[in-house]
Amino acid sequence: METNAELINPPGATPTETSNSEATVQTNRNRAGKLLWLVLGLSIAVMILFRFWTQSDLWLDEALTVNISRLPLSAIPHALREDGAPPLYYVLLHFWMLLFGNSDEAIRSLSGVIGAITLPVAWLAGRRLGGKSVGWYAVVLVGFSPFAIRYSTENRMYALVILEVFLGYLAVSNALEQPKPRFLVPVGIITAGLLYTHYWSFFVLG
Repeated sequence: METNAELINPPGATPTETSNSEATVQTNRNRAGKLLWLVLGLSIAVMILFRFWTQSDLWLDEALTVNISRLPLSAIPHALREDGAPPLYYVLLHFWMLLFGNSDEAIRSLSGVIGAITLPVAWLAGRRLGGKSVGWYAVVLVGFSPFAIRYSTENRMYALVILEVFLGYLAVSNALEQPKPRFLVPVGIITAGLLYTHYWSFFVLG
């Protein structure tokens, strides 16, 4: 039976040869690790690029969203009777257009930024669910999801709903692990955010 010493230093191998072999293995591991991080970095860059890359004109619902968001804040709730949606996204877009203008690219970039922010939040949710590996799987799943990409390039509230759902999972799981009143505050805030973003959130909350 081979001893640990024989496994580390096989018969006939000099200490120098063993050391060189270990150094080669370590070098290969370092190269593989750097390559993995390079691929991961490029993939994340592509994910973010997809969330801002669109060449189509605004479609009907997007144009309606812009027209409502341009109104004074006090007039937005009344105007939403024409769209049938809660006001949160429209209020955010109202201030976004004041800062960045009302070109198609500027208008849609709000959803793009929200979609990009969702990626690290998805990683946090995945890590909480099953560790770092699951966190990266979550990033890849959300990052290359056709639905998530499309909603990140549309001037509508759906990308915001996705972000709020991930934040809600983090808030609820944290409150369950630490059942103290102060940890229910984020749950309440995100719940309100979902209800003020889209009425279909009632199904998620239920």
